[in-house]
Amino acid sequence: MSLLKRLKELLSDTRPPEPDDLVRISTYSNVEEASIAKGCLEANGIPAMVENTAEIYTPQIKQGVGVLVFYRDYAAACKLLGINME
Repeated sequence: MSLLKRLKELLSDTRPPEPDDLVRISTYSNVEEASIAKGCLEANGIPAMVENTAEIYTPQIKQGVGVLVFYRDYAAACKLLGINME
């Protein structure tokens, strides 16, 4: 195996997600929208958290405000929020 191929293999995370891994389910343009989605998930028994809440202070590098769930809840959360699972 070539060194380049081995480095690419080591640098890529190809392992399947574990049930307790946090995954981003969706991205919103502001904290309020993300908080509503988080509240909807939690009201239905799916733990969730909001990431990048400081984005409102740095619009020049805005990446959006994400909502994270545990991988084990991903399918149920997508269904609840009406997100197409890809």
